[in-house]
Amino acid sequence: MKRSSTERIVVISDGTCDTAESYVRAILAQFEKSDTEIQRIPRLRQPSEVMTALDQFSPPFLIAYTFATEALRKLVWTEIRKRGLTGFDILYPAVELFAEFFQTLPTESQAVLHSTLSLNYFERMEAIEFTVKHDDGMKMKDLSDSEIILTGVSRTSKTPTSMYLAHKGYKVANVPLVPGVNPSEHLLKANEARVPIIMLTIEARALERIRRSRFEKLGSSPAQKDHYVNPERISEETDAAIALARRYNWPVIDVTSKAIEETASEILLLVSPKKN
Repeated sequence: MKRSSTERIVVISDGTCDTAESYVRAILAQFEKSDTEIQRIPRLRQPSEVMTALDQFSPPFLIAYTFATEALRKLVWTEIRKRGLTGFDILYPAVELFAEFFQTLPTESQAVLHSTLSLNYFERMEAIEFTVKHDDGMKMKDLSDSEIILTGVSRTSKTPTSMYLAHKGYKVANVPLVPGVNPSEHLLKANEARVPIIMLTIEARALERIRRSRFEKLGSSPAQKDHYVNPERISEETDAAIALARRYNWPVIDVTSKAIEETASEILLLVSPKKN
């Protein structure tokens, strides 16, 4: 069966793949490809496991990888070339530079980035769990427990931005705005509780392009398409969202052509810092 273009990026690692996937998504955001699916194959600790993983793929595939040991890095590099795949080592160029600067060799400890001894590890895991449970308007009754709430119309990068902030240790909920529907009472109660609420917006033409692409991938009824990608209705949606933000004095961030990291940085400048 022929694979779709959204299935042609794979991250492999001796750890969880979180670092590799975050890096790849940051790059994809530069191409407005933040919805691209990324396959993860974590915890490859032996050469045989690496070979078995790579045997699943043939061109065109892009393989992003992070391995602590030099032996596994070299094996992956060799096998990717042998198979005609495209691949790149995310961490090693930087590790090599740091080793030269510090005049010492890296430990080559596998999965060290995700060690339970890492600073704020459990706090970050708790934030990630909270954010996943409060994605896309879920568990609205708990909104006031959030540290940051992101809201906005459909396809304004609320979910990926929320997850990026969660990995920084922030409990984030994101609440979609539905055309013609008043904001949830739970959102307004969170506002009264002084939870920081950030409105994400995007230029209407860019949003139309993103929605049209998504519609073509998923498919839907003609009536839904007319509502979802109609330029006039999109403009009405974004205008209404900005008007709502102004009514409640919520900061507005335009995510048009911005990387997720850039949006997240702007958000963190707007909320009281709680992480060192």
